[in-house]
Amino acid sequence: MVVIRFLKRGEVILEHIHGGNIKGAVKKYDLDKEKIIDFSANINFLGPPEAVNEEIKANIGGIVNYPEPNSQELKDNLANKLNLSRENIIMGNGAVELIYLLTKVLNPSKSMVLSPTFSEYAIAAKSVGAEVEEFPLDREDNFKLDINTLLNKLDNVDLLFLCNPNNPTGNLLSKSEVIQILDYTKDNGVFLLVDEAFVDFVEKEVTVIDLINDYDNLFVLRSLTKFFAIPGLRVGYGVANQELIQRLSSSKDPWNLNYFAQIATKVALEEEEYIKRSKISIKKEKEFLYNKLKQIEKLRVYYPQVNYIFIDISATELTASYLENTLAKKGILIRNCNSYSGLGEDFIRVAVKSRADNLKLLSALEGIIDDRV
Repeated sequence: MVVIRFLKRGEVILEHIHGGNIKGAVKKYDLDKEKIIDFSANINFLGPPEAVNEEIKANIGGIVNYPEPNSQELKDNLANKLNLSRENIIMGNGAVELIYLLTKVLNPSKSMVLSPTFSEYAIAAKSVGAEVEEFPLDREDNFKLDINTLLNKLDNVDLLFLCNPNNPTGNLLSKSEVIQILDYTKDNGVFLLVDEAFVDFVEKEVTVIDLINDYDNLFVLRSLTKFFAIPGLRVGYGVANQELIQRLSSSKDPWNLNYFAQIATKVALEEEEYIKRSKISIKKEKEFLYNKLKQIEKLRVYYPQVNYIFIDISATELTASYLENTLAKKGILIRNCNSYSGLGEDFIRVAVKSRADNLKLLSALEGIIDDRV
């Protein structure tokens, strides 16, 4: 049985709680910033391409000028790579800005989000007064989405948020499964936002960017900061039919992407060797960390399709908050998943990092769990 839950203001899912809060961790745990190992944010552990650092340093004088309005040159670069028109693309100050922008422009009466999933969908919908329904993913079925059941629950829903791969579970829908949802939503007047923020880490071809001109109810969201390890620059983009992109563009700040974000991302997109090396390194470390975590007694580790790993710790009889705080005191940050709807204190999420950092996490986790056995 699927139980739909209505979200109200003040519930945990409506709080802006995310990983990567280094400054907050330094203050809370009295840590040395340089010695922190951050597994809480799902960022490419190789760091940004060196060409990005060099480009920023070489163009520091450019801060005296306004950035190019609407990031036209960067959009041209993306359009060439995606085989689309510039008019199909909108740049965002991070992908989150575009979630809020789309919600504002569409102004839905009722939205649906999966549970658990990225919290900003519900917050954005609530910000425009929309009613939000949760579609719970079944823990006993490894949080896999039952598509037919979902489609049967879309009556009176204007906007459906779909994160693929899902955050925090990492579960992945195939392209054909997304198309099944697309066909139904198009025929039934439901707009579909497909968030592909982590798709660059996925080995399978699942993107639906190539379908934006076939479905006028589709908006595909992407991040450029996670794979290229530049989250501080805040760069995301959305792809849709030209009419919708025009509506969105007329509702945003023309200088929403700063000067350094524009020039750095343009350079990063051309770093083919970095992209290739990143995919190889992340895959290698993902498999290593997954297999080692599985060997730790009482952890239930979900196989990662992306650069982060979702872990059920309930059998350890430890809480996610206890693990979070105990590891943080050792300078290791993990993502406590208790802020995700429906997960409580039973789950954590860790990013895939370098071999040395992964070994430190494994050693610390084993020590904490062994101490409580």
